[in-house]
Amino acid sequence: MKNMGILVLAVLVGLVLFNKNEYVEIPSTSIRVRVIANSNKSEDQDKKIIIKSAIEKVFKNLLSEVKDYDEADEKIVSNEQLLRKSIDNTIEENKLDTSYKASYGYNYFPEKTYGNVKYKSGLYKSYVVTLGEGEGDNWWCVLYPPICLVDENTDEYNYHFLIKDILEKYN
Repeated sequence: MKNMGILVLAVLVGLVLFNKNEYVEIPSTSIRVRVIANSNKSEDQDKKIIIKSAIEKVFKNLLSEVKDYDEADEKIVSNEQLLRKSIDNTIEENKLDTSYKASYGYNYFPEKTYGNVKYKSGLYKSYVVTLGEGEGDNWWCVLYPPICLVDENTDEYNYHFLIKDILEKYN
């Protein structure tokens, strides 16, 4: 898994350094997770973060020893009820007034730009949780291989790619 993470990081760095369109393509053997808030009201965004944190813990436990895409996919499929139970418990424990839909499969992701890095829109293998009407901002990350580039505690996104930073330092 460590070698896969290094390979994916190298691919991402290469794409950022050499892709004239400035799009970063996440490998097709990746699995994403996305939590979409009901709206952009602060209370709905807070609910999104609470749900995100709960399922993130479940995914971390499920996928910590996973060695390849097929194994990650199988773990998610066989544990969908555990994920839903985690969401249900989180809603109940936090007294959140929200409904949700959860879907694992190929889900649509719109184009997204963070700083100067763009991710293409398209259908991606993913676990998507939609809270309420799903009209608010979302949080997303790559579950497998685990790549999270966004700091959720800030509105600014700073990407630091080690190889690019080293190359820029010596140029």
